[in-house]
Amino acid sequence: MKTRVIVELVEKHLKVSAGHKAIVQSLPNVDPATISAALNAVLRQGGAGKNFDVFVVLSRNKITVRHVEFPSQDIKEIEQMLSLYLIRQIPYHKEEVCWSYQNLGFDGVSNTHLVLAVALKNVFKNIVNSFVPINILPEAVLMSSQGLVHYVNEACRDKAALNAPYFILDVDESYSDLVLVNRHKLGSSAVIPLGAALLEEESERKRFSAELEQALIALGNEVPEARCERIFLTGASVYLSPLVDAAAKDLRLKSQYLSVREYDVYLSAGNKNISLSSVLGFASQVSKEDIKFAVPELQVKKEMKAKVQQLMILGALLVYILVMFFGIGLIRLAQKQSQASFLKEKVADLGKDAQELDSIIESLKAARQYSDAKSSALYPLYDLARICPDNITLTNYNWERDKGLSFRGYAPQIPDILYFVNTLSNSEAFKGAQNRYTRRRKLKDREVVDFDIVVK
Repeated sequence: MKTRVIVELVEKHLKVSAGHKAIVQSLPNVDPATISAALNAVLRQGGAGKNFDVFVVLSRNKITVRHVEFPSQDIKEIEQMLSLYLIRQIPYHKEEVCWSYQNLGFDGVSNTHLVLAVALKNVFKNIVNSFVPINILPEAVLMSSQGLVHYVNEACRDKAALNAPYFILDVDESYSDLVLVNRHKLGSSAVIPLGAALLEEESERKRFSAELEQALIALGNEVPEARCERIFLTGASVYLSPLVDAAAKDLRLKSQYLSVREYDVYLSAGNKNISLSSVLGFASQVSKEDIKFAVPELQVKKEMKAKVQQLMILGALLVYILVMFFGIGLIRLAQKQSQASFLKEKVADLGKDAQELDSIIESLKAARQYSDAKSSALYPLYDLARICPDNITLTNYNWERDKGLSFRGYAPQIPDILYFVNTLSNSEAFKGAQNRYTRRRKLKDREVVDFDIVVK
């Protein structure tokens, strides 16, 4: 699980809340290199490890806050009106500022109430230049006043008292922040340019009391429906309770100091003039509705970092797939080699038996020519005896396997021989029979005709 780290940069100190531990690091200057080194040291000291989400808190004295009302409920229309409002009401060019807002809701009659926060872009350069060298990109840049709201929600035990509107006075070393909370949301905020370090002189203390009273009246007029009866004190305001009571007496406000264990631990060994209320408030809760400044440089770097991570994941996945396919290929190759070796052994074993089978086959081939009836000399002789008529006498029979069959004999007349030749030609066994010659001769007391017939 990631550790939430809250960082606030002020003129002389670096305030950090990491792992339920509050740390303050002194800064000799506000150079980015000095801040980066201090951040590294504080994160190691806080035991946040490497798995953390960093949120940066922008001090209220660097932000302009306005309570704004617009006659619309459409988000796009409201943002267009805010753009026009910035051009007309803020004494800077629109390109020189970063702004954000919180929608407080529709009043049920005609207007949507907003809290608008505006800061110069130069303020964010030091943040970007301090975090980028140590490869830390903050999740968001928050406004310290809203951290006070979370701090009071965490520290106040009487939760029922928070249902009604109330003030929060947080006194830091160089300035004080007065916040009006209505319906559990930041209604408005005002800066008193006097902090705990400046209130040791009696003249400054009187000035603080007067400005506090004016600020209370001004915030009450900004949100007239919020009728506050309480003012909660945080930070170094515990040492200014008499001044606060004096300023709030005419407004009939009850004051109450709130603290948490982490802040008490710090006060026991730290500087009593430094307020950690905002960073400790965001350490307990960061709401989706909180004002968050969109810093273009940080957004670009976060998108680039996300793209690099995606490419690394994709590359690792491709390497894994290639290794997997390579491994499968090696396994299949090993299986084929093993199968080939097995088949070679089988072939070698079967080759011994095949030699005996080859000799048997050769013997069978040699015997086949003698076992085949058509290949035997007796087969045509049998057919010849069956076809030969009684008036034909065969005297000589010659059969050769490759040259064919020939036989000699005699008959009483030549027509008998011709009839015999035709009979032979019409049979299946003696097709193509031809008489090569005929010759008359005397045989004892009668005359016969000799013949020589060939069957190819």
